[in-house]
Amino acid sequence: MLHGPDNADAALHRGIAEVEAESVAVMVGAAHGLATDDYTIPYVASWASSVPGKTPVEVVQSTAERVRGAAVTILDKLDTPKVGDGNPPGLDREALAAGRATAPVQTAAQRQVEPVGL
Repeated sequence: MLHGPDNADAALHRGIAEVEAESVAVMVGAAHGLATDDYTIPYVASWASSVPGKTPVEVVQSTAERVRGAAVTILDKLDTPKVGDGNPPGLDREALAAGRATAPVQTAAQRQVEPVGL
């Protein structure tokens, strides 16, 4: 969908293509209750850091709309029940809308609920 031979964007740097593909996968997985962030975050960060002339944050930000569009297209065509809306764990849309350079991302360990002290 994003990088087929008939797509002009297929000539992108491989790092950009990997960031896009894995980011779509994490969104589709998240919508089905699959937590892949322990694997995905390091994978995306590694490929994003391989793009010359851009920081990893710039790579992720520059691919965000294409990723969102592809994930929404896939999710809209699937008839499987979704347990979420495709937002990866830790995504802070309000922070992104406010124009922050990066939104805080929680790891799986940070998302675990801590017991309340007595």
